[in-house]
Amino acid sequence: MSYDRLAPFYKLIESITIGPPLLNARLAHLDRLADGPPPKHVLLIGEGNGSFLLPFAQRFQETQITVIDQSAAMLKIAQSRALEAGIDITRIIFRQADMRSVTLPTNYYDLIVTLFFFDNFDESTVCKMIPALEAAATVSALWLLADFQVPEHGWRRLRARFWLAVLYVFFRAFAAIPARRLAPIEAILNSSDFKQTARKTYCGEMLYSPLFQRGV
Repeated sequence: MSYDRLAPFYKLIESITIGPPLLNARLAHLDRLADGPPPKHVLLIGEGNGSFLLPFAQRFQETQITVIDQSAAMLKIAQSRALEAGIDITRIIFRQADMRSVTLPTNYYDLIVTLFFFDNFDESTVCKMIPALEAAATVSALWLLADFQVPEHGWRRLRARFWLAVLYVFFRAFAAIPARRLAPIEAILNSSDFKQTARKTYCGEMLYSPLFQRGV
């Protein structure tokens, strides 16, 4: 799997497909996060070109951030955008790694962020990743998720199935993602130590963004 070929065009691809709702889903809980204690160590996984990183780093100026992405090209773009925005990148670690085999510190991150990341993988792979991320999280950590879903009924369901079919064909062809369909990510997380505390939907319920907390 590699997004290197798509990295220079990724922002354009988003703008001509679903566009603003994707950004809204990413930033859905930023204000809620700001209402609580500022996170000390944050892990951003599959961040891509920095759409969440920039507004988050600007809001939380003392937080230490680790950005992990498999694509070196995406990381380079995210780092360049952060520099252009005047963000102090000495507190940001940009790390190229595959989350299927990465080693993380134990009991370290008080916020984990996975935005439109797990949809790249099948259910069995997601189920293997989540325990590793749980081990890296503190006992009261938050977990911010955003991804696609298929609504249960009506025209929204038909539209979501159409868009997901198109997107999976495209990203399997140009990024070689292994998944063919969505894994039940929300249900998997709900069965973990993390419990959902907030949830928003966008784009006719095709996009959703829940916030989870551990130890509640």
